[in-house]
Amino acid sequence: MKKRYKPKKWFTYTRLGLIFVVIFALSKTTNVVYSSITAENNNEAKALEHKVIDENKEDIYIEENSVLKKYLSMPEKGFEVSINNNKYELSSSDYNLLVAVVAAESNRYMDDVLAVSSVILNRSDLSGKSPIDVITSRGQFSGYLDGYYLRYLNEDGTLTPNTTMVQEVVSDALNGVRNNHYYSFRSWGSDFYSDNYIAEGGNRYN
Repeated sequence: MKKRYKPKKWFTYTRLGLIFVVIFALSKTTNVVYSSITAENNNEAKALEHKVIDENKEDIYIEENSVLKKYLSMPEKGFEVSINNNKYELSSSDYNLLVAVVAAESNRYMDDVLAVSSVILNRSDLSGKSPIDVITSRGQFSGYLDGYYLRYLNEDGTLTPNTTMVQEVVSDALNGVRNNHYYSFRSWGSDFYSDNYIAEGGNRYN
C-alpha cells in the first residue's frame, strides 16, 4: 500500500499565512476604494449644498431676517433696507423724546418714519453724538424747535397712544435697521429740495 503524502507543518503554516496576507491586502484595497468613493460622494454633496445656498442666499437672508420684508427698498432713490448698522441704547426718557421728535417729523408711513430715524442715526454715526444731541442741536429739527413733539408726550413724559407705530420703527432703527444714508430732509412741499422720497406725501431726502 502506497504511503499517503502528508505535508509538513511549516508548509501548511506558510500557505495559511499567504492566504491571510492576500485576504488582508484585498480588504485594505476594498476599504481604500470605499473610503475614496465615500469621500467623493461627500464632496459632491457639499458642493451641491453650497451651490443651492449660493443660488438662494438672498432668499435665505431675507427669510432669516424678516425685518427686511417689513420695509420698502427703493435703491433708485437711495433707499435700501439694511440691518447691521450701529446700535444705540437710550434711557426711557431719551427714548420717549426721540420717538416724540420723530413722530413730529413723520408719523403716517412706516418707511418714511424709518427714513427720518435713519437720518438722525446717520448723523450720530458721523458726528459721534448721541441721537438726543442730534435732535436737540440748534437750528436742526423743526419738530423739536417748534415744540411739535410735545403733542406726542403726556404730562408725565410718557408717550401718547398714537405713537405706537413710530415706537416700533424707532426701536428697529436703534437696533441697527436703516433704509438710507442721507443726512437731511425737508417736508413734502419742498419739491425744489429733492426728488428722493420713500412715500408719497412724506419727506424729501438729501
